[in-house]
Amino acid sequence: MQSSNLLQSISVGSVIAKVAGSVKKLGQQYEDATLVLYNKANLQPIAIRKPDQNGDYQFLGLNTDLKTFIVAFDNNKQSNAVIQDNVVPK
Repeated sequence: MQSSNLLQSISVGSVIAKVAGSVKKLGQQYEDATLVLYNKANLQPIAIRKPDQNGDYQFLGLNTDLKTFIVAFDNNKQSNAVIQDNVVPK
């Protein structure tokens, strides 16, 4: 099974999972960001998302064996990018 919204072709086994979270800036929910989910095995982007108006995001259709990291970029360029490493889809 392949997910059409992914930037690279990754194998999806019988277990389909997701990565979900929220973006905050100075402790407040923040929607003006761009999040990129990367594959740790080859450092290539898997998918790009923008959080909803509450700062929440999710990447769907992932395999639980996939090792990833997320980089969040502030679209207003007021903060440095933030990295969340060792993100495992559940």
